[in-house]
Amino acid sequence: MAGQRVSIVGKRLDVVLVAARYSQDGGLALARAFERRGDVWSDLILLPREELIERLRASRRVVIGQPRDLPGDFVILASVGLRTGQPAERIVAEGLTSEGEELGLPLF
Repeated sequence: MAGQRVSIVGKRLDVVLVAARYSQDGGLALARAFERRGDVWSDLILLPREELIERLRASRRVVIGQPRDLPGDFVILASVGLRTGQPAERIVAEGLTSEGEELGLPLF
């Protein structure tokens, strides 16, 4: 699935992360994202770390992607999950082996 153009009709995604802002300790502080609302996608929204974790706990399908020219069409790069561990939970992307919460997203 990495790097492929995926029609949203075929895949039921809930949140597509497109950019990130990190805190001083290397953790994700804020993410720019598009969120599915029924059959349509939201405008670009800002998701604080806590809200993103809530969505992941609620089993929402969260991915890293890039928007295409057609609204609601994205290039999906990786799935995002929640890894529990000590001392806290971490947001991780499949295929990345970084120590912190570096998701490979461009900064904003």
